[in-house]
This record gives sequence, C-alpha cells and structure tokens, in this order.
Amino acid sequence: MAEQDTGRQRFINSPLKTKKRVYREVENPLWWAYTKILREHDKTKKTYAVNPYAEVYQFRTNLFGIYTESLDGMGDPWMFLIEGPEKAFLIDTGFGIGNLPGLLKEIIGGKPVIVANTHAHFDHAYGNFWFDKVYCHEYEAPLLTSKMDPHIWDYLFDETGRGRWCDFDKADLVPFRKYEICGVPDGYKFNLGGDYEIELIFLPGHSPGHAAFLDRQNRIFFAGDDACVGTTGIMGIFGAPEDTPYREHVTVESLRNELARVIKRSNEFDGVFPSHGIVDTGVIVLSNLLETCDKVLENPKNYDIRNENDIGLTGSKSVFYGKMVSMSGYLIYSANSVYMGRKIAIE
Repeated sequence: MAEQDTGRQRFINSPLKTKKRVYREVENPLWWAYTKILREHDKTKKTYAVNPYAEVYQFRTNLFGIYTESLDGMGDPWMFLIEGPEKAFLIDTGFGIGNLPGLLKEIIGGKPVIVANTHAHFDHAYGNFWFDKVYCHEYEAPLLTSKMDPHIWDYLFDETGRGRWCDFDKADLVPFRKYEICGVPDGYKFNLGGDYEIELIFLPGHSPGHAAFLDRQNRIFFAGDDACVGTTGIMGIFGAPEDTPYREHVTVESLRNELARVIKRSNEFDGVFPSHGIVDTGVIVLSNLLETCDKVLENPKNYDIRNENDIGLTGSKSVFYGKMVSMSGYLIYSANSVYMGRKIAIE
C-alpha cells in the first residue's frame, strides 16, 4: 500500500510532541470521525507534562486509556491501565516514547503496577524496558525475547537520523536495559487485591501467543490487535517464518478456534476494547470476525481486496488478501496464514 503524506488525510488537533509526516495506512472515515471527536472533545481527556507523548482518557472509574501516536505511520496504539484495590494492571507499553512510569504515577500514585503485553510487536511492547518484569502468553515469550535488542528502534529513522514517518525527539525513547519476561498459560489470573482479577485469554492469529485480557468486574474484554474497528485491517494475519516457535497459531484457523471459545463466554463481558481504533464496542464485533474467519477458511480465494506490501522495509513485496468484516474493516491474510500446518496457493 502506498505511503501518503499528512496532507492527504484530514487533520486532528493534537497537543502531543509527535508530529506525523507520512501515513502507511489509508484514512478510514469511521476511525477518523471517532478519533477526532474523542481527541478534540472528550471531557475526561488529560495530558501530563511528565509525558508529552500521551493523552489519558478515563473510560470507567478505575479504567484509563493511554493514547499515543504511532511512530511508524501505522495505527495509533492504545495502552490500558486498570486500577485495582492494591495493584494496577497495565496492558501494553507502546513504542517506548516518553516517561511511561512517570505518567502512571501521575494517574494512580505509587501503587504497584503489573505489566502485561497482548503481543510482542513494536507498537505494543517496546516500552517494556521501563519495567523489571513483563508478562505475556507463554507462546509469545520467544518472540518477545528476540526483541531484547538495543537496535529495535533503528527502523524508525532514515539515513540522516530523522524519523521516517513521524518527527519526535530520539532522546525521549526509553533507555535499553534487560528485563524479565514471564510467559504464562491461557487462563492465568492476575490478582489486583481482594477478589479483583484480570484473566489472560489466548487469542492467536496476529502473533503466535497473542493474548486478550478479561476484566470481569468492569465486564470488559481487551482484545489487543484482534477486532480493531475502524482500521484498514481489523485483523492482520501475515504468517510467520518457518523457524518461528508456534507459527501454526499465526493463522486464520487458529484465531477462529480460539475466537469461538471466547464468544461462548460472552455472558462475562459487555465492552470490547481493542488496542487500535474505536474502543468500547460490543460482542457483535467478535461475532462478525468469527463469521469472516469461517468464510476465509471455506474459500480463501473468495477475497474482497488484494494488496502487495512490504511490511519489513526489505524492498521485497508480499501479497496479502482481505475479506470484509461487517461494520469493521478487513481480515487480512496471506497464502501461508490461512490453515494450521499447511500453505496453500490462492492465485
């Protein structure tokens, strides 16, 4: 998909220190309208001097959404902070730009924070270096371990040292230091004090050990990069290299199997909060995604869109297909990310 300069997309007023220059995704009108209203008019929105790269929204009494702008031209990521009686729970850490621990202290004081990743991708896990320990699903631990590298941010900059897609102060990136990665199984519960628990739920597809989180007290399902409404790809399943541990779970089939299991538990939650785009949607978003997964598995050749894209800045092109998800976006897949254990020929 061709890159676009900021003049090709409509303006949203932002107080943040990041200044976007190039988009790698086309503008989605649904996302734009929602985001403009939220960012320019929401009465709970706060910014803090300690971190000029984040906007904070209070979605529930004890639930805060931390909005940051993408550093690589893709969708802007959310982080979510849940305050329990004794501890807080942080879902994802973003790109690692700005003082995240300082921001958390401004929001909840000195309360201890448990940190967990939905998955290991740059826009969700590169801020992990602020913390001593980070949790993830056990299948995601190998991928997260591979990111333990001081050069993981190099792709953000061109040969002159300027940001490829966004202007920001390089000195504001978190300093690299090793931290403990704690992989846990599906169903693992994090106690925030008393009977307040957050449950990790295995929901693969986008990555081998992609995880969602269930907050029963708030009746919220945090879907990570699954079920993103108002983005070009509601769910990107691009496949994985052959040497990737648990690569069979980077498939539509694996997502479909686990998604069906989640929907059977939909009496436990009302709101769905993905990590990009529109938040506080309903269970119907998951049901529509499941329906689309079934359509792809039945006939992968019956796609709605086809794109050639270089997602790794290698200069080589890969072909991806998209099947429309009702009221959302597209389920994106490739020839090696449809079925578990086998690659197919789509064309």
